[in-house]
Amino acid sequence: MKKIFILSLSTLLLVACSEQQEYKAAVLQQISNDVDIKSYHLDPETVTDCIVDLSSKKMPGLAPFEFKRKAAYKGYTKMISVKTSEKPEEVLAELRESFGSSQALSDAHRNYSKSYLECVSTVTNLELDEGEGEEETEGEEETEELTQQ
Repeated sequence: MKKIFILSLSTLLLVACSEQQEYKAAVLQQISNDVDIKSYHLDPETVTDCIVDLSSKKMPGLAPFEFKRKAAYKGYTKMISVKTSEKPEEVLAELRESFGSSQALSDAHRNYSKSYLECVSTVTNLELDEGEGEEETEGEEETEELTQQ
């Protein structure tokens, strides 16, 4: 009985992870081609992880294997891929239906956009802080060398 329960739970988690991985792959594809990410020399994978984590917090459902969360991952994946689709009008109609309403789709897009902006800002600030730390360390080393001479 325990084995069946563990096997069922494992299968459920793997399926849930696949939707999340598809969402993550779609975000990474979009981020990798983003002009802002390239111009700020940000690591696309770091930004992607941040966006997926942050946007997932405001998705419906509590756990990745929950039906609502799985559907949200699928919807978000389709939503961010709408620009590359051949028939965006049809995809938008499908999205409105899968999210339940135009307002819910708008809320999802707002969640994604807010997560994107927050993550770009956070990662940029982290990069700047690391750069300043390296410059201070280099400046301290130069000062030490000068005082030793």
